[in-house]
Amino acid sequence: MSHHTELGRNEAGRTSTANNFLLDLKIFIKDVHDRNGRKRPLTVKPWATVKDVKDMLCKHLHVQPSAQAIYYGPLLTSARELPNYRTLQDAGIYKSGETLLLEIKGANSNLASSSQSHSISSLRSPKASDICVSSSLLDLTPKSLQRLVQQARRGLAIGLKPILAPDGSGGSYFLSDARKLRVGVFKPADEEPMAENNPRGYVPQGDGDSLRQGIRPGELCLREVAAFILDHDGFSGVPMTTLAEAQHPSLHVNGKNWSLLEGGAAVGIHSLNSPSSGSDLVKKVGSFQEYVHAECSMDDLGPSKIKVDEVHKIAILDIRLMNADRNVANILCQRIHEDPENFRLVPIDHGYSLRSVADVAWFDWCWLDWPQTKQPLSQKSKNYVLNLDIEADVRLLQERLNMGNDVIDYFRASCYVLKAGVRAGLTLYDIASEILCRSDPCGEAPSKLETLTTMAKELSMSAVHNGRFHHATASLALEEQLASTSSGMPPQISYSSKFSIPFNSSVKPKPVVRSASSFFSVVPSLGGESAFSDELFGSSNSNINENETQPAMVTSSNSDCSSDGDL
Repeated sequence: MSHHTELGRNEAGRTSTANNFLLDLKIFIKDVHDRNGRKRPLTVKPWATVKDVKDMLCKHLHVQPSAQAIYYGPLLTSARELPNYRTLQDAGIYKSGETLLLEIKGANSNLASSSQSHSISSLRSPKASDICVSSSLLDLTPKSLQRLVQQARRGLAIGLKPILAPDGSGGSYFLSDARKLRVGVFKPADEEPMAENNPRGYVPQGDGDSLRQGIRPGELCLREVAAFILDHDGFSGVPMTTLAEAQHPSLHVNGKNWSLLEGGAAVGIHSLNSPSSGSDLVKKVGSFQEYVHAECSMDDLGPSKIKVDEVHKIAILDIRLMNADRNVANILCQRIHEDPENFRLVPIDHGYSLRSVADVAWFDWCWLDWPQTKQPLSQKSKNYVLNLDIEADVRLLQERLNMGNDVIDYFRASCYVLKAGVRAGLTLYDIASEILCRSDPCGEAPSKLETLTTMAKELSMSAVHNGRFHHATASLALEEQLASTSSGMPPQISYSSKFSIPFNSSVKPKPVVRSASSFFSVVPSLGGESAFSDELFGSSNSNINENETQPAMVTSSNSDCSSDGDL
């Protein structure tokens, strides 16, 4: 009897240990002043508070909790320091793999970097006009761009005010150096269209207000930075961009710059809640981009003056990012000194890129009807596209800019479509008009990309939640089947003990399927021959393992498919 009792206790202990293991979250802590960008793993409970995290860090780093500041997300100032009483779930952390940013208060910390790098990444005084590079992206900011920020800092120090750009729907400020020459453009996150401090009257009227679907106000500055980071080797000519923090009385706060017609009589300096003149300045976070001196924009120039490669580099960038705001005013033109008859194109304003929807229409890409897009790509452009490391870009967007799964799905899909189309010899016009963008006159009919991704999502969800298997078991079987299909090997499904769980088990691990990217196997409108083959996703699925966060993908074809039979 005692033997059976002991066995029961051991089994109960193992069950309790397994339950605790499944409940634990493995997060990462990154010091914002660490030049190497190293992360420290930390295992916590989902209900842990920020104070619990600080206490654990105190044991490991010997830094008192009062000297620690914890942030979540790359927008340090916008997100503000997480208070001690908040739980990780309150902050939006529900799964393992998320990264918290740690800032050590004071310059005597072991983890803080040199005083020079600390000065360029921190504001000097809460009452002085200043600008600095955000600590979260200091290691990704080129030295030449850091020098421009330093020059803008000197201009603010001698009293040069930021100048609000005369056009646009958000707050864009020109910053000058001590010689009164413009060196940068600062776009605060809280002054973006439909953000709380928008200076042009585009303020939110309700929850979820946005000028374009698929992106939240306050996140456009992250897309500006992402466009520069993803423009490898400066192929498309995106100006240098980083995140910055700034404070100045001229920056728009609480409607103080509105006119009477815009409702300024009851806000700003007329408001009872207006801050006093002796209080600290409001610190803002946003994108800082180098100022580009240009002759004009494409609004003033015809495409006949532009070389084929110049148009192709813009189109390649917009296809990768699924940019929904490529109008002629967002392409600057610089005269080429060696060839004064032609111009170099500089793309700007990428805030409406990398969205969680793919409703880009033909009129969102001004270059689509230019004759250059129907010309074949040069060998240089082909090599650039075919050598893109899409999965490395995905990891960069997830780890450094905290992009969501929906955004990653469409970015991955558009990049693979671009690579497959170039490999098949298609022109950029064919890739864009036939597959990626809406081609009907009103831009309302879903594109082939939207149709296929919706189909893939429905098939993957029906295969996982099929009513016969536990969703974790179905996810693992689906992932192994797709991995074996892409590698040419017959599927061999082996279930480990932690996935062999009855359907009604009380312990239900999260499914492996976290998002639904898509296979593109047949495109009938391209003239019978498929532009995409199984090797389209072969490179990204051949090395799938349990520790990676690869989304499961479902192949769609002309033949009928049954998830139950495959599983």
